[in-house]
Amino acid sequence: MAAERISMKTVLMLASENASLKNGKVGGVGDVIRDLPRALADLGWNTTIITPSYGFLHLDNPSREIGSVRFPFSGKIEEAIVFEVTPRIAHAGVRNLVVEHPRIRGTPIYSNDPPGQAFASDATKYALFCSAIGQYLKTTEMPAVLHLHDWHTPFLLLLRELHPQFSHLKDVKTVFTIHNLAIQGNRPLRGSAATVEQWFPEIFSDSSWMNSWKDPRYTEPNFTPMAAGIRLADRVNTVSPTYAEEIVHPSNPSIGSIRGEGLEGILQTAKAEGRLFGILNGCEYPANRIPRRLPFPELCDVFTSEVGSWKKKLPDPVHDQSLERITELKKRRPSVILTSVTRVVEQKIKILHQPTSRRKPVMAEICSLLSTVNGIYIVLGTGTPDYEDRMAEMMRRCPNCLYLKGFSEPIGEVLYANGMLFMMPSSFEPCGIGQMLAMRDGQPCLVHAVGGLKDTVTEGKNGFTFLGATLLEQADLCVEGTHRAIKTKLEQPDLWNRIVQEALESRFTWEKSAREYIDRMYL
Repeated sequence: MAAERISMKTVLMLASENASLKNGKVGGVGDVIRDLPRALADLGWNTTIITPSYGFLHLDNPSREIGSVRFPFSGKIEEAIVFEVTPRIAHAGVRNLVVEHPRIRGTPIYSNDPPGQAFASDATKYALFCSAIGQYLKTTEMPAVLHLHDWHTPFLLLLRELHPQFSHLKDVKTVFTIHNLAIQGNRPLRGSAATVEQWFPEIFSDSSWMNSWKDPRYTEPNFTPMAAGIRLADRVNTVSPTYAEEIVHPSNPSIGSIRGEGLEGILQTAKAEGRLFGILNGCEYPANRIPRRLPFPELCDVFTSEVGSWKKKLPDPVHDQSLERITELKKRRPSVILTSVTRVVEQKIKILHQPTSRRKPVMAEICSLLSTVNGIYIVLGTGTPDYEDRMAEMMRRCPNCLYLKGFSEPIGEVLYANGMLFMMPSSFEPCGIGQMLAMRDGQPCLVHAVGGLKDTVTEGKNGFTFLGATLLEQADLCVEGTHRAIKTKLEQPDLWNRIVQEALESRFTWEKSAREYIDRMYL
């Protein structure tokens, strides 16, 4: 059988996103799936990437059908089509495949399920996807390494352990990468809707295995894909060394400590067994890259153009407010520009809205500080409605705050290149890419020194950091750190210029990351 042949120095990556493909990215996972395989290929490891097509990736990108695969799901034999897809920028040694099936269709890539049904839609489609891939591997050369990314893919490990039709996977080396431990994909083991029993009834002919799979945090028997990946993969890694150290400890949200999120016990076991590693994500550093430096009025013109296009596509009062604020700000020549390019969600900006010991939100205090130095704070991003509303309210209250409610590569590009200080006060951060992109263009950062932020930004060297044992301390120290950075810029120009130069010269390359994957995870 073809699957019995092991192809050396080959990796098969399973993921939910792939930024190499048009419309294939939602977040940071997509960036990793685009960049890491290229670096691996340059080091002699050929990589095949497989994601769902979601009904559109094989249409939005040049593609060709390369075959079909039959696989078990929901007590029946289903059939999916496999396409090879040509990415926007091809790279030797990297192959991109997508799987098309009627039950994995629709936009956006991730579903928003109603309360009480978290992950029901997504868990079902990724369970189906993994079953298809497991059977597809019977028809092709088995890779040396099967690299699974985040909670969407460990269904394949469940099938390998319990389903007789997937025993051919038992000899292949498996690697599992945790991109964000807080999102775990939990679903019930048994029941009628979006459960393991519904997806794979064959494995319940003998249910004695259930007790060893049950997630102890839940009363009813539950299956947590993230936990399965940690328990069953040969090697496990996070996307920064510090995050790997943090998550073996329990979380305590009441004091702002987001760590193991209930999985610290099995992570401690993985660490004790020598299976848990932290490998920092990388960043691209094109040799011919020239940051787009713009006079402030031209910067405002970029904002106006993009927000105007958003308004035409989807009218929103926030866009009108942003356009008014841009017009007001364009008349000024700010001496200090703070920037954030972020998802507007709790993880990323909760600290900005946390009250300080002076009972004012962090962002309000920062805006008050900026008003004394002719400064402004520009935030680009979308996220959850509650935090989007908070950002819009902050813009209404603070005349030197501009919130741009949308996603825009042109705006992001000019914010990285033209800001004075990039703000990244994440409550927790598995790795982070914004701080790397800002430093790449010579913009120092103020970061909460957790996870990958601690691994990339050093106080007084290439940026500024803050910590804090409680939410109150984090809020106060975030404001203090912002003040420290602004004061350095305005009062210590020589030190500031050294920090800017260090930021510009900081390098976190994918080549280094790829070598670590090969040496610590694949070999």
